[in-house]
Amino acid sequence: MTPTEFKDIDVLRHLIARFVFLLAAICAPVLTVPAVAATDLSTPWTDEDFASVRLISAQTQTGTSDTLRLGLEFELQPDWKIYWRSAGDAGFPPQLDWTGSQNVGDAHILWPAPHRFSIFGLETFGYKDHIILPIDVAVPDRTQAIAVNLNVDYLVCSDICIPASAAFKLDIPTRTASMSGVSKASTHAHEIEKFVSQVPLTGNNLPIEVTSIYPTAKGEETRLHLSVAGLSNAGVSVDDIMVESPLRIGFGAPVSADAIDGADSREFNIPVFGLNADQTLASEKVTVTVVAGPLAVEQNLVISAGPTPSAQNMSNRSNAAAPLDGSGTTIWLIGLFALLGGLILNVMPCVLPVLSIKVMSAINARDSEISRVRSGFLASAAGIVTSFWLIAAALIAIKLAGGSIGWGIQFQQPLFLTVMTIVLALFALNMWGLFEINGSDNLGTAANDVINQQEKGGSHLSSHFMTGMFATLLATPCSAPFLGTAVGFALAGSSFDIIWIFTLLGIGLAIPYLAIAIQPRLAHALPKPGRWMNVVKAVLGFALVGTAIWLLGILSVQIGLGGAIAVGVGLGFGAIFVWARKRSQNLRPRFTFTALAVCGFLVALFAPGFSRPPAPSTASHAANGPLNWQAFAPETIPALIADGKTVFVDVTAEWCVSCQVNKKLVLETAEVAETFADDDIILMQADWTRPDQQIADYLASYGRYGIPFNAVFGPNAPDGVLLSELLSKDMVLDAIKDARPTAGLASN
Repeated sequence: MTPTEFKDIDVLRHLIARFVFLLAAICAPVLTVPAVAATDLSTPWTDEDFASVRLISAQTQTGTSDTLRLGLEFELQPDWKIYWRSAGDAGFPPQLDWTGSQNVGDAHILWPAPHRFSIFGLETFGYKDHIILPIDVAVPDRTQAIAVNLNVDYLVCSDICIPASAAFKLDIPTRTASMSGVSKASTHAHEIEKFVSQVPLTGNNLPIEVTSIYPTAKGEETRLHLSVAGLSNAGVSVDDIMVESPLRIGFGAPVSADAIDGADSREFNIPVFGLNADQTLASEKVTVTVVAGPLAVEQNLVISAGPTPSAQNMSNRSNAAAPLDGSGTTIWLIGLFALLGGLILNVMPCVLPVLSIKVMSAINARDSEISRVRSGFLASAAGIVTSFWLIAAALIAIKLAGGSIGWGIQFQQPLFLTVMTIVLALFALNMWGLFEINGSDNLGTAANDVINQQEKGGSHLSSHFMTGMFATLLATPCSAPFLGTAVGFALAGSSFDIIWIFTLLGIGLAIPYLAIAIQPRLAHALPKPGRWMNVVKAVLGFALVGTAIWLLGILSVQIGLGGAIAVGVGLGFGAIFVWARKRSQNLRPRFTFTALAVCGFLVALFAPGFSRPPAPSTASHAANGPLNWQAFAPETIPALIADGKTVFVDVTAEWCVSCQVNKKLVLETAEVAETFADDDIILMQADWTRPDQQIADYLASYGRYGIPFNAVFGPNAPDGVLLSELLSKDMVLDAIKDARPTAGLASN
């Protein structure tokens, strides 16, 4: 390597450190908001020699839901355990007594998948070490405060069993006007949800499924024979099977009846104990829980007298139509979706704001040496991947802090929008040649280094690296086919899932840069630089200004119109003084104009801190548009469906470019708008421009963590028909047709 290349690498290393510091400052509000907004709401620990237990709440106040989620948290000493809802051959589960509670209705425990404990021929089921039992409590009157008075009796066992009890009191206040800007989620919400995710799945279209269950007899020994299908498609293998029956009998551990590892369907035999000679299991109702790695499913089944052809056909069924989620799809397929989603992101509308940077980078590479072109585009790709790593790290930190996470949520933060607006303005001024900063090695900020290197035409690797990072930050408001599925899988999974998927997203977005790095002669196919570049730079400068104005529009929703105008005025004065500095030849006026320009940009930076955000409104931000949108109220959807209505739900935001494209090219077109105007169609819109816990929870309930989000609910689709991120007229009209009641039902 030449001395110049060594110097470039050294500059690149320093620039990475500077950008990490800059991004940390930008994301500080994002990381601190959840910690400030969320509040601890729990009882003190009740300590015993063998266990500690307390009651925690996922909410700090009553909200719009008729259900309150609590958690009974146990910290157990080593070798001690408590019991599942069906304890097995011995023990009993925790018993709850709500006597004395106020504004508390029916309550039920959501039981996470248990462990099996086998000792001296006894089979028991329960939990060890640390467990939170999520509890859903009905709230009769959500406008009133809740007073929880809970007495818990539980049995904890090791070599001996000891009954214990604990009493808890917890008050949850009602939501008041003064609390309207505070999230109702507590610091314990995320911990409770981690154990909710371990509760076995129920219902139809399960990723794995017991397709056949019947008894077999060999001498005096009776066994249950089960077939479990869907294993290879889900990428899991069976760890345990638990059977619950109202009969006073026991069931042993499952034993594999075949030796075909990796098969889609597996056969298991389960020993049955305590069955009388005159008893038969045929036609008995049982509950079967299958645990397969991180996946668990629960089914209520009726035992057949023997194998049936239909059961055999079900065990050989294809799972190609199974719902696409983290439990039903291998991580490798999701990884492929992430790669494709990142690649498609290059042609999405939100990449247009960074088009100028990409165009100038390619043009400036036209007459460069092959090695310099290759290293420059590799640096851009590295910048893109590094940005995705930083975004993943920020999301992991927010998730661990108990906050809401999602794709593009940094655009909900006023400081991030302000900094991006200032950077875009500086890029535009630099495009127009109004200033040039020399001595990049002595600059104090990464932003100045970017501007300097952009003006120099990418002569240093740091320029290309920072271009890739900046492009990523501005591309994140967009969603794309495959991207939503991949991001949803990552954000609902572990920290490893987030890092793995976001790495592949970054590689997908960087593929065009990697392609030029592999074949640098592609850059030499571009026109030679000349005077025409000055025209291109001027036009692209205006494109950057247009993007800055778009961000100011989003900022006005966050901090109010007055605050956004103050930011714009500060940028305007800063630009005027930069222009005046360029025109001046004397040192003293140039210094004065520089100081005034810096003051203007500082006014723009700090103006949001002195602005008063607009009062929250329940009305849709598009209420005055061509479509008759209603306020977002998902709890009313079942009642509307029961009344024969079809509901179209749209979750959007001002910063979501894909949302605006869907609206203009599909939703507001004459053909779709005419269908929307029918009396039986209800349009319901949620505006996620500003942080909203209800909307975040609603998206998470469908495994989505980004927008656009569109779904259609109706009598024929009560669970909803989820639409792709990019809409088409036929897609929307077909979904409405499928969700609407059939002609016969509609006429009744």
